[in-house]
Amino acid sequence: MPNVSLRPATADDAAEVAALYRRVFADVPASYPGLADAQDPGRFSLLLQTGHAFVVAETGGRIVAAVRHQDDEGIATFDLIASELPRAGRELARRVDHLAQDRGIRLVRTRVPEASRLPDVFARWGYLPIARHKSDDGSTDLVLEKRVPLLTVRDQRRSDADAIGSIAKIDPWTFTQGVRPGWFVLADGDRVAGVISVSDGKGGMAAIMAPVILPAYEGRGLELWMLERAAGYAETNGYHSATVPATPALAIHDRALEDRRWFRDGDAYVRRFRDLDPVDSD
Repeated sequence: MPNVSLRPATADDAAEVAALYRRVFADVPASYPGLADAQDPGRFSLLLQTGHAFVVAETGGRIVAAVRHQDDEGIATFDLIASELPRAGRELARRVDHLAQDRGIRLVRTRVPEASRLPDVFARWGYLPIARHKSDDGSTDLVLEKRVPLLTVRDQRRSDADAIGSIAKIDPWTFTQGVRPGWFVLADGDRVAGVISVSDGKGGMAAIMAPVILPAYEGRGLELWMLERAAGYAETNGYHSATVPATPALAIHDRALEDRRWFRDGDAYVRRFRDLDPVDSD
């Protein structure tokens, strides 16, 4: 499959996405939920303005797939998945899984016609039927559900030693001896996907190691989540400030970091937890 890039849809995509839905769903009745709006550029733009979120896949400057997704009472759902490129639909479904994980949501659901090949396709992707709905026209839809692993930033465990060594490029031996205070891992279920640590930078300043994550988890802003956990540890352990190197992976989140009270200072970001008093400044 050619390389595809995924991104949120914008109003500028309305005409191209609507045309995609008209082609892919040419044989689907216009009464299919949401389809008529998705197939019309003006109504698609209105969907985006009224809280509906779409992700598109594009290659060579052309949109080849799209999906609508949302959260409903702690459950992520998606529909209107359309693809003109093999495996692009799978990438969109995986992105919905990731978006759910990033918001701490464990369940992802979709609804597909029972009398189609889609239930088998989604079964290969980990989605299982949990309910059946019969429409007025006599057709039957299946509600499919997938439980995604819990994505969290937690304290380092002894069993994480080898993964920490591999990701952070350090000797894992010391981590096999027990928990090291100030070390945290990004965990995708049982898999360690990233590492961050806090050490004493002297003078009341906490030195936070730049977060390191596996390539498959890049581009999701998870570094910010890890940095917040490290900053929380630093603050609760009495540091008045914290600093972290301004790596390229963090620099692309400059605005989000500023919103979280991290401010650029040369080649680092600094966050102040409390004002310095005379004792601190000596």
